[in-house]
Amino acid sequence: MLRVGQVMSRLSVCLHSYHTIGDALTLIKEKKVTGLPILNDQGRLLGMVTKEQIFEKGLEQFSAENKAVDYLTTRFLPLKEDALIEEVRDLPFDIYPVLNNQEEITGVVTKYSLIQSYLQQAELRSQELEAVFDSAHNGILAINKQGIITSLNPAAERPTRSTKEKAVGHFLNDIIIPTGLLEVVRSGIPEFGAKFKVGRRLYISNRTPILKDGEVVGAVGVFQDVSEIEKVLQELRSVKQLNEELQTIIASSYDGLIICDGQGEILRCNPAVGRILDVTWTELVGRPFKDFVDKGIFQKNIVHLVKKQDALVSLLERPLAKHSLVITGNPVYSEEGEIVKIVINIRDMSELVFLREALEESKQLSEKYQSQIAEMRNHQEIGAELRSCSVIMNNVMDLAIRVSQVDSPVVLIGEQGVGKEEIARLIHVRSKRGQAPFYKLNCGSLPNQLLEIELFGQGIPLDIAHRGKKGIFELAEKGTVYLEDIGKMSLSLQQRLLRILQDKILQVSGGKEPISVDIRIIASSSRPLKELVEKGLFHKDLFFSLNVVPIKVPALRERKEDLIPLVLFHLEQNNKRHGLDKVFSPEAVQLFLNYSWLGNVRELANVIERLVVTSNDKFISAREVDLVLYEKEQSPLRSVTVAGLIPLKEAIDDLEQQLVTLAMKQHGTTIKAAEALGVNQSTVVRKLKRLKNNQD
Repeated sequence: MLRVGQVMSRLSVCLHSYHTIGDALTLIKEKKVTGLPILNDQGRLLGMVTKEQIFEKGLEQFSAENKAVDYLTTRFLPLKEDALIEEVRDLPFDIYPVLNNQEEITGVVTKYSLIQSYLQQAELRSQELEAVFDSAHNGILAINKQGIITSLNPAAERPTRSTKEKAVGHFLNDIIIPTGLLEVVRSGIPEFGAKFKVGRRLYISNRTPILKDGEVVGAVGVFQDVSEIEKVLQELRSVKQLNEELQTIIASSYDGLIICDGQGEILRCNPAVGRILDVTWTELVGRPFKDFVDKGIFQKNIVHLVKKQDALVSLLERPLAKHSLVITGNPVYSEEGEIVKIVINIRDMSELVFLREALEESKQLSEKYQSQIAEMRNHQEIGAELRSCSVIMNNVMDLAIRVSQVDSPVVLIGEQGVGKEEIARLIHVRSKRGQAPFYKLNCGSLPNQLLEIELFGQGIPLDIAHRGKKGIFELAEKGTVYLEDIGKMSLSLQQRLLRILQDKILQVSGGKEPISVDIRIIASSSRPLKELVEKGLFHKDLFFSLNVVPIKVPALRERKEDLIPLVLFHLEQNNKRHGLDKVFSPEAVQLFLNYSWLGNVRELANVIERLVVTSNDKFISAREVDLVLYEKEQSPLRSVTVAGLIPLKEAIDDLEQQLVTLAMKQHGTTIKAAEALGVNQSTVVRKLKRLKNNQD
């Protein structure tokens, strides 16, 4: 800060009352000032003689011999040397005498000099502030009350993605993404520690209003790039977390851990040391390891041995005691190759021996119970599908369980959907073969050639597309094969199956030598096999070999006692599967009891799932059940409409062709199409051949 004494014109002499005006002008010229102070005989300041005062007197009566006091002016104000320029620059006079602390006149100063020095000082300060502003590491952005950017330093160009030349003089929102400064201008409330990101860089901003005479005239935002600091903090957190994890690992280790410095003083140990050595582990810290050797806790000083051998050392201590210990000392080296720490691991071998024996015992028990648990689980799962309250079905279940204990072939007779496959699985899991494979194959779902490959395998590749493969009779070794709809198997394949039943020999298709097999065969049919034998559709010898234990599975309409338990079971399963809570009304349940259930349990399961997922209300009404159960009778697709008269034979032929074509389109194979139309497969094949000939 400039003071008056720094800019004044220093005087070695002053005017006195005896000086003439000529003397005064000479001194003024010599000192290059515009005026001089005049003192009286006692040295007190009387006033000032200035050039301006001389010119005001006029030159008509001017004489160099005139007294200087005649030109005296009392319009002055003395200033102190240590007065600040900014405090006196606005005083009204053009020239001032300057006094020191002893009230002695030491010089004069003009108002022009004061103002000029003040402006120079202000300009210099402005340049310094500008340099500081531009050199600041933190970004600084200022706006006025109207939101116009007034300042932007280089450090602020990166986060604002603008430059000083482009930003200053423009509205804030037109240049950069708003930073909250406008809100600070409006509210006058500062905001500190606000975080924002620009690209991958993180910044913290402090925004404060600019006040003048208590009024908000703008706002300034100062923001600092804390990306590196945040990165360091993140690394610090990671290191801290890692340290905490290591501390937890050491404290949780079942083995005892002792860490010593290079001189053998214990720096740290974990609670396991106290458990193994029967000591208070916290008392070990800060004491030399040698003290515990002297007390007999350790037999040998492993620290000394590690330092002596300069390598890892392992010892066996207390081999016959309660705690048989394996102690390992591992040296830790500094960059200079000196041992700075020794990590000692203490393992209680007696506990490991005990645990090994317990593990062996548990393993034996586990193996013993594992098969029992798996069998119980399988029984429970299969039993869920075969819930029964009826005497007739319970008799079937009892017979199936008794038969499961032997290896005799079983034939299951019953309508579609009565649960023949579930009974076959029950027989399998209850048998001694329960842990072996269970294979199922529908004999009516494949053409004869593919069925032969699936059953008996293929030894020699016929072409690239059909490579050799194992059949299910070979894959199911020690297990069970379930042949569904066995009555639809061709007679040639029945002959080969007979050999497996009689001789336990499998001849692979294309194979050179027969293979010995150990399997159990369970078959099923919707029609009695004896009836098929009488019609020549089933091999008589195979019938006698296979039909050792026939089990007739009753239709659902023959065991109405099981209907309600099955309805409730499938309702509960569907509610759980779909997250619902549906309930059947009593009238709806009565409709279930009155329905014939030609599709048996399978149809029941499908109908209940459909009702659960399509009903809008919690309570499923009888009307909804009625629509689902009897929709086939009500379907308009079952009616045939004619537009005019044609010969009856032509109408029948045309209708047959349409039905066969539609069945093949929907089902894809002649077997399934025949099932849908209620005729033999040969009938469908014959109709298709006739249709093709007519088209040709």
